[in-house]
Amino acid sequence: MTDEWKQRLKQRLKPAYFGGRRAVTQALFAYDANAFGAALGALGIVAGDTLLVHSAFLRDSGYTGTAGEIVDALIAQVGDDGNIVMMSMPYSGSSERYVATAPVFDVARSPTALGLIAETFRRRAGVLRSANPLHPITAYGPLADWLTADHDQSAYSCGRGSPFERFLSLDGKLLFYDASYSSMTFMHYVEDHFRARLPVALYDDEPVALTIRDRDGRERRLRQYFFSREARERRHFAPVEQALRDSGALREATVGRSALLCVGARDVVAAAGALLDAGTGFYH
Repeated sequence: MTDEWKQRLKQRLKPAYFGGRRAVTQALFAYDANAFGAALGALGIVAGDTLLVHSAFLRDSGYTGTAGEIVDALIAQVGDDGNIVMMSMPYSGSSERYVATAPVFDVARSPTALGLIAETFRRRAGVLRSANPLHPITAYGPLADWLTADHDQSAYSCGRGSPFERFLSLDGKLLFYDASYSSMTFMHYVEDHFRARLPVALYDDEPVALTIRDRDGRERRLRQYFFSREARERRHFAPVEQALRDSGALREATVGRSALLCVGARDVVAAAGALLDAGTGFYH
């Protein structure tokens, strides 16, 4: 059997393999939006919470519903007094590569590049998006306007005065739905919060200019600071995650084949500060 023939056979068998795997998953691990909502409750998410959600929509998770039903379940869990927040970057990967394409970030129209749930949420009626091209958020709830306001005025997109600081002030919780702790954008706020204690400069010396089109359709130029190369190379958030696991602050649940994690924003800041106090920190 030649290598070429083996490759052709492999390509022909692949649909059957994945189809069979999905069938087994649906038979043994199927769950719906109601079960997802129950898992949120098991994690301690209650009415009135402000929840920052990182998510993936995996076809082998066992989930039988739509992305919109996941969004509905999240909103129902926090109730009329709670808020749902998601990241809404128009790029995946490096912000430097994104900016190098000279984009115009359209607050109202640029799609979210962070998966189906995040994009479904962005398009939902009543959801607002912050006017920041590097780390925009979307928010729904009674404080959505306050959470998203003036992000274009923050030269440090995750720093002081940003939506992340406001989220922390609300004693917000972070939820990961089939997403890893390493996807936590809030950790960049933690870096900024402790930047005077970091072993390297957190930001480049000079800002870069970017163009946005705001909610009213007006184009404007903003100046934003990138994280420094040294910070990007040396940041190491795994010790913070481990400290949160060891303390029990990082709670876990499963539904079907999906994994959920939940942690309080204040717990994340406290764990990072404790590591710095111990002299270990969260940089290599």
